Amino acid sequence: MNSIVDIVFPIFGLGAIGYLASRLGYFPDKATDGLSRFVFDIAVPVMLLRIFTNASLPEDVPWDLMGSFYVPIICIYLTGIVVAVLLLKRGFMAGVLIGLGCAFGNMVLLGLPLVLRTFGEAAAVPFSILLSVHGVSFYAITTVLMEFGRNHGGNINQVPVKIIKELATNPFIITIVIGIILNLTGTPLPGPVDHLAEYMQQAVTPCALFTLGASLTRYHIAGQLRESLFIIAMKNIVFPACVWLLASELLDLEPLWMMVVVLMAAQPSGVTFFIFAERYETNRGLAATTIFLSSVLSILTIPLVLYFFTTMGYGIGK
Repeated sequence: MNSIVDIVFPIFGLGAIGYLASRLGYFPDKATDGLSRFVFDIAVPVMLLRIFTNASLPEDVPWDLMGSFYVPIICIYLTGIVVAVLLLKRGFMAGVLIGLGCAFGNMVLLGLPLVLRTFGEAAAVPFSILLSVHGVSFYAITTVLMEFGRNHGGNINQVPVKIIKELATNPFIITIVIGIILNLTGTPLPGPVDHLAEYMQQAVTPCALFTLGASLTRYHIAGQLRESLFIIAMKNIVFPACVWLLASELLDLEPLWMMVVVLMAAQPSGVTFFIFAERYETNRGLAATTIFLSSVLSILTIPLVLYFFTTMGYGIGK
């Protein structure tokens, strides 16, 4: 139990400091936006470049890792859409957003620091492999479905261009590809560059968690509790349970990779949910309510996941 407290307290403590700083006016929205830009566009991409350049990459595509995460996430995504449309009687676009909220977690701001804090740099490779596909794939799928809904099945010819542009300009994808090329060709980062990247890597955890806390002041309970509670149950509880069942019991994933993939699945609903709600001017209140409540609930559910690992005999902590 002490190891769980040692892991969880600094993670959520840093988030709480960011939340209070923003709530009390010491850290304005513009500062939060700037720090978020630093994390997403500079610090994490540089970290991924260093990780993939120096890592011992698997010789073959880790289909068991990919399957243990992406089979459940696709099922959760589709289930969210079907339940929203058929049972909750929401429109198609609202259903797609609800499906996204059920499946898409806060992988960078909370998931990355938590995985590194819990398992150390050894967990960075499986995490990064999944991260490299996670954002782009669900951005593409959700964009296609939302454009289809907005155009009522009509002309969506510009969607492929948007997706290709997103892929070509995504800093995560760019640095991962460069890192893999350097790794496969046996080309290390020059010493000074590697040291610089190492310093940048050390900045990821505190900056990401502070940004997460500060950004939560923008979200609050804004109605649509029935739909929000459904999303939270799927995202915080059902999704990680399904991933554990597949990764541990069916695919027999090695313990470290299994714990990484389950912890990734346990992340609360991410800000991408709200970004799509804003972009398509629909269900902003639902997105705000869900992100806030899902993040707060994760203070309980994530320690429970870690406690579950210890009861199963798996060691946690670096």
